[in-house]
This record gives sequence, structure tokens and C-alpha cells, in this order.
Amino acid sequence: MNLGITITSTVLVLLVVAPVVLMQQQQKNKERKLLKALKSLASQHHSSITEYDIFKNFAIGLDNQNNYLFFYKSHSTNETFQRINLNNIKSCGVSSSRKPNHKNSSGDIVRIELVFNSTVNSSDNQSIEIYNQTEDFQLNGELEIVRKWEHKIREILK
Repeated sequence: MNLGITITSTVLVLLVVAPVVLMQQQQKNKERKLLKALKSLASQHHSSITEYDIFKNFAIGLDNQNNYLFFYKSHSTNETFQRINLNNIKSCGVSSSRKPNHKNSSGDIVRIELVFNSTVNSSDNQSIEIYNQTEDFQLNGELEIVRKWEHKIREILK
């Protein structure tokens, strides 16, 4: 009798724990791939990543020594690689586009970008798309991470 209960309990625990462990492993593998792609991009430009964040489907990193910002975003249909020389940037800000809806007077956020204004020429301005509603469907911390990097970059630009 006790053996049957023990076996049943063990099987039930495994049925609950196994999916959680598998999902964590998949997430860690995805993070490793994003970081590897980011570091590879940096090494192609003779840089090394000193600070980085990995988030859902993108990785953003900084080479403090050479003042470069690197960005890699992976989506099912495409990949985006970007390198920004912060020595040529005078300011950095967050841009969010909204679409009006009937529930919220300010509207839903449909796009979030980190925008860089060039010191050289306004046509050299660059942006990094952090969130796009058509790809990601729902905001899940992107606004916080873009504000964190905006603050970090502004400190470097001072």
C-alpha cells in the first residue's frame, strides 16, 4: 500500500516539475544564443561587451572601452544587428508610438525605440526598435529596460 502511494506521488511530482525544468532550460539556451550572437557582433568590430542585458528576444550590450553600443534582435522571420558609435551621439531618448483605442484615452503602445541623435548630421540619427506590437503582442517589461539603457547611455554622453 505505501509503495503504491509513493510511486504515485513520485510520478505526480515529476509530471508537475518536468515541464517547469524544461521551460527553464529552453529559456537559458535562448539567452545563451542571444548573448553569443551579441558577443560575435562585437568581436567582428574588434570590441568586447562589458555590460549587457538579455530580454525575451533581444540582447543589448555596451563596450565601455570603445564607447560602442551593440544590439541584436531575433525574430522568427528576421534578425537585426546594430552597432552605434556613442562618440558620434549627442543625445539619447525613448520614443514610443501609440495607437488610440476606446478604453484608454492615451492609447496602446505599439512601438518603443531608443533614439540616438547624431553630433554630425541629423540624417545620421539612428534608432533601435525594442518593442513592436505586431511582433511581440504584449508589453512585458520592455519599457523598463529601455529606460534603464537610456539612463546608462545618457551617463556616458555627459
